[in-house]
Amino acid sequence: MQLLNNDRRFGLVSITNHWLAALLVIGMLSLGLYMADLPKGPWKGQLFDIHKSFGVLVLILGAVRIGWYLGNSRPGPVGAAPVWQHRIARLLHILLMAAMLALPLSGWAMSSAGDHPVSFFGLFTLPPLLAPSKELGEILSEVHETLAWTLIALLVVHVGAALQHHFFARDATLRRMLGRAS
Repeated sequence: MQLLNNDRRFGLVSITNHWLAALLVIGMLSLGLYMADLPKGPWKGQLFDIHKSFGVLVLILGAVRIGWYLGNSRPGPVGAAPVWQHRIARLLHILLMAAMLALPLSGWAMSSAGDHPVSFFGLFTLPPLLAPSKELGEILSEVHETLAWTLIALLVVHVGAALQHHFFARDATLRRMLGRAS
């Protein structure tokens, strides 16, 4: 398999980035939903620290992903889908990448407003984005939750579209992201 994308296939860098992002984002969303209903206590605090560390990782990966997306070629669409579907697919990809930045940034801002440090696995601590403010922290908590549910909806559409391409259109869209020839 080639390292870089070409006009027919995604390269190893894009495929690895895609699936790593998928695992991290799904894991983070699952952990966030689980933590939301836990009672306050040391276990919840530990999970929040883990969630924040992986959130920093998602932010870094999201920035790398966007840079890669903008700086590299991508294979064109496959199949005979109408132009409007290709435009919707591109918009969906842009929204997914934007969410990979917006969600961790909103979490970092929420933590800052709550005067809770954001550490990256104990290696370093990010500087606060905002001065502490309980009111702003509550607003940002709602923003963070809304962004999470929005990302879940986007992921459902994305996975649904991939499955539609694979099982109904029977084109190579999904196979290409699995590293198979188109």
